[in-house]
Amino acid sequence: MKMLRTYRPEPPLSSRVELLWYYDGDAMTHHKEYVLPNGKFQIIIDLSSGRGMVCGVRSRHSVIDPAAIHLVIGVVFHPGGARGFFDAPGDHFYNQVVPLDLIWGSRVTELRDHLIEAGTVEEKFRVLANALLLTMQVVGESRLTLHPSVQYALGKFRRTPHIKSVICLTREAGMSRRWFSQIFSAQVGVTPKLYCRLHRFLGIVRKIASGGSVDWADVALDGGYCDQAHLAHEFRDFSGVSPSAYLAAERPYLHHVRVD
Repeated sequence: MKMLRTYRPEPPLSSRVELLWYYDGDAMTHHKEYVLPNGKFQIIIDLSSGRGMVCGVRSRHSVIDPAAIHLVIGVVFHPGGARGFFDAPGDHFYNQVVPLDLIWGSRVTELRDHLIEAGTVEEKFRVLANALLLTMQVVGESRLTLHPSVQYALGKFRRTPHIKSVICLTREAGMSRRWFSQIFSAQVGVTPKLYCRLHRFLGIVRKIASGGSVDWADVALDGGYCDQAHLAHEFRDFSGVSPSAYLAAERPYLHHVRVD
């Protein structure tokens, strides 16, 4: 029987990390799943194999075999929250899965051993949270803090998810379009334009996943799309399936679609 547990950390870690999660899989599962992009930077540690990985922000779906996933623990960062935890700029990880030991070296083995030794899920969360807090202390606040223009933009995107023009935002931030795009990509992991597209798509996913009948024309316009065709194109581009196929499919989790 599979189990998914989550934990929302306390300050100061909560300023960088949205949640920690732990998954105990079901080896009897016999199907594949599309995992939709969620717009987030993540760390995933497979406690069965000992492998850890850094997953950058993705703009396309991935395919997993749930039967091959057993004991896994992970970290989901806030937008821009991964800055400072890794030496490389965020956009170097875009659509990439990078072995964690290439980034953190030998301490990944020590962390994995402590996670395995922890007797309960709550203890595993504490071990992982403490490791992240230690990293924050080592790198220092200056390397963790986002550029003021990036902080401003993320706040604006949060308050105005269907913002019409990133160009206007760069002017408000007092920066050139090119420089703003470069610094945003380095600190968040994707360009401002792609960030907005991803989060517009995620808003649609949350809206239609709640169930009930869907008026696609209204959903498209309310979601900031030009029309229904625009919505359908963007949805398929990110998820690999059409909006109607997503609705009709079995969905173990919000961003997972079962495929046989």
